[in-house]
Amino acid sequence: MRKIALCASTSAIIGLACLAPVAAQAQDAASGAAQAEEQNNGGLEEITVTARKRSENLQETPVAITAMNAEMLESRQINNVAQVAKFAPNVNIQPVANISGSSASLTAFIRGVGQTDFNITVDPGVGVYVDGVYVARSVGALLDMSDIADVQILRGPQGTLFGKNTIGGAIVVNSVQPQHEFDMKLEAATGRFNRADFKGMINVPLSDNLAMRAVASYETRDGYQKRLFDGGRQGNKDSFGARLAFKWEPTDKLTVNLSGDVNIRREEQTAISLIELQDQAEPLRFVEVPNSAPPGGSNRVIAAPSSMYFWNKISANGAGTGACGAAWGGFGVPGTLAPTSNPDCASTRWITGDPDTTWAGGNNRSDFDLWGVNLTLDYDFGDISLKSISSYRDQKSVFEYDFDGTPHDILQLTNNIDLWQASQELQLTGSILNDRVKFVLGGYYLKEKGQDKEPLEFGFAQFYSGGVIDNDSYASYLQATIKVTDRFSITPGIRYTNETKRFDPSFQTIFTDRSQLDPVLASVYPQGAFIAFSQCLVGQANPAANLFPAGPLAGFPLPNCTPSATNPGGNHTMPAVQVQAKAKEWTPAISADYKITDNTLIYASYSKGFKNGGFSQRIFPAEVATPSFTPEFVESYEIGLKNELFDRRLRVNIAAFLSDYSDMQIVVNEGIAPKVRNAGAGRIKGFEVEGEAAPIDQVRLTFGVGYLDAYYTDIDLAAAPVTKASKFAFVPEWTASAAINADVYEGSMGKLTLRGDWSYQSSTFKDAVNSPQLFQPAYSVFGASASFTDRSEHFTLTGGVTNLTDKRYLQGGYVDLDIAGAATASYSRPREWFLKLAYKY
Repeated sequence: MRKIALCASTSAIIGLACLAPVAAQAQDAASGAAQAEEQNNGGLEEITVTARKRSENLQETPVAITAMNAEMLESRQINNVAQVAKFAPNVNIQPVANISGSSASLTAFIRGVGQTDFNITVDPGVGVYVDGVYVARSVGALLDMSDIADVQILRGPQGTLFGKNTIGGAIVVNSVQPQHEFDMKLEAATGRFNRADFKGMINVPLSDNLAMRAVASYETRDGYQKRLFDGGRQGNKDSFGARLAFKWEPTDKLTVNLSGDVNIRREEQTAISLIELQDQAEPLRFVEVPNSAPPGGSNRVIAAPSSMYFWNKISANGAGTGACGAAWGGFGVPGTLAPTSNPDCASTRWITGDPDTTWAGGNNRSDFDLWGVNLTLDYDFGDISLKSISSYRDQKSVFEYDFDGTPHDILQLTNNIDLWQASQELQLTGSILNDRVKFVLGGYYLKEKGQDKEPLEFGFAQFYSGGVIDNDSYASYLQATIKVTDRFSITPGIRYTNETKRFDPSFQTIFTDRSQLDPVLASVYPQGAFIAFSQCLVGQANPAANLFPAGPLAGFPLPNCTPSATNPGGNHTMPAVQVQAKAKEWTPAISADYKITDNTLIYASYSKGFKNGGFSQRIFPAEVATPSFTPEFVESYEIGLKNELFDRRLRVNIAAFLSDYSDMQIVVNEGIAPKVRNAGAGRIKGFEVEGEAAPIDQVRLTFGVGYLDAYYTDIDLAAAPVTKASKFAFVPEWTASAAINADVYEGSMGKLTLRGDWSYQSSTFKDAVNSPQLFQPAYSVFGASASFTDRSEHFTLTGGVTNLTDKRYLQGGYVDLDIAGAATASYSRPREWFLKLAYKY
């Protein structure tokens, strides 16, 4: 079936290319005047994109793009960037991040390439660009859609046209710029869960060459998940956003755009459900894990403590014998598990089986503060233009993650992220040789600094994760479109990237070691076994010499080790020194396109992308050195066909591709720590079909189908337990969508439009190790709405329902049954109704 699907897509491209001249001849049979009138009065509107740094018709751009303008976004009720994925084949964007309670994060995959980790030491696999500025982190990338001109999703590696390279694809968001006409729009919405949204925009021409545009929005609704322990809620919305922009045109050649934006969120943590809890009968076990550095080295043995054991048998808030163990006499009894009848114990009694309820009792917050400024200068020299994009963005976020999902403080994670980024990009665009050559030449610099100080509660210990980053990225790129004939063009491009990533893990210390409360361990390690691991391993030149070689304590540290010089205090989990990773890469791209007719374009392309390596910041109990991972690479081959038929009544775009993916960066567990590892190599094959139709002037149809065949071709030992048979995370084999807009009434009172949409994903796993708890079967989501615009076109009333069939599907999650003893998952929002009133001047 895979071969049939891929062959069918390629055959369709070739077949339609051959049929295009026939269709063109049929269209030529009609009079030119009649065609012009039809295109003016009906048919599909032209979609303009800026994917190649110049405005051009989507159908004349040899790139696989899903583009939505402001009208499309509004009609589809798209409120944030994650919702765009429902209508884009082979795109999967979820408004959550695994092992995170942040309500401002997203996980994005395009054509099987992305990243599930939100940590500041790991770059996203899909780049998000807002008004030409790269958003460096996954936390804060869940953008609200207020006063947006268009959204463009570009598939495949993007580097020869963008300041910051991106390996999987790009999500380009462009705001509406100030205009030289007065304009105003107000909007209020209500809905389920006490929804109350207010948005306003005003555009004011201040003079003949100066205009201002101000936008503000406040969105609030109650959380849809009820906390049974304290009556609170999770999964709410409480967000304020604003943008102020000025456009100044002092001369006919110079344009200055200055904008500032802010986003403030005071929300609860995302709705997280406990789906499995597993107690352990032993306090500490040893697990053999693959060693990734040096290559070919022998496997390592790590300590695997049980959080549930220490809570149920040893300690309650670090105060000696736990309430659970004391109540049932289980303290220190080997081979016994806590009873489910005792509410003081951690057990399966706290699993509700309902995504709308939870017994979580930990801290409940997701705070996010972002502000930024953007200065864009455009100078037109005639055939050549120079653009400068200067940007600064600052974000702070604090969010909780109650991993145990019980009323007890067993597993609690808190991220305190404080980051800033500054970037400068110069673009020289233009045409030479009588427009036969159009080019883009660019230079880019990104500086990023910040920290994440993360206190962790894990039952058996309290410790800090996180660290400080200091990153520099320099790049230059060149791309030129050479018009060989009036219909045939080739576009070569090249990019050079020089990146340095620095990480200082000095934060990472153990400050409470509850293993000292276990009588057996305490007899050997009065300060605690985990402190002993730290003293005997971290920064030691010969760590193996500091471990018991045989006997009942084989693999345990020797007592009374002397801490190394890079382990001040003897309680660091990694050497307290800054480490760095450098990468210098050339990444080329080339495409060729041919206009078979005025309405049919066929193209072929090759591109290479890379994403830099980095460091793992989640470590416990101790590492000799800071673990790292190397860059990953993708080489992508694509052919495509873009068609407009029947006097622009039908638009069909098809693309087929093959990508070779090497040194893949995936997330696997090592002990309690999810770490990024280089998994090996993979191959991704697939196709996309996107279309739009206007059978009559009152009806618009859109549809899309995507197919992906993603599999590993080689696996590194460090990726265990991932094997060649494992499925890629967040990569469904099939995606599909369809929507209809129908103007069912247009008369003296106004216009009534009905809309319905459907989206589909086949089954997926939400992590790289294919945890069965995080398997999502295939599902469909439906939505419906109705809009009435009065005759004056000033007022529009819209009502509708999202997730019409109340489908609750997995968006993400995390599983660690051996050490944490828990598995949690985030589910989609339930069915919701809404009612919106908009006024447009």
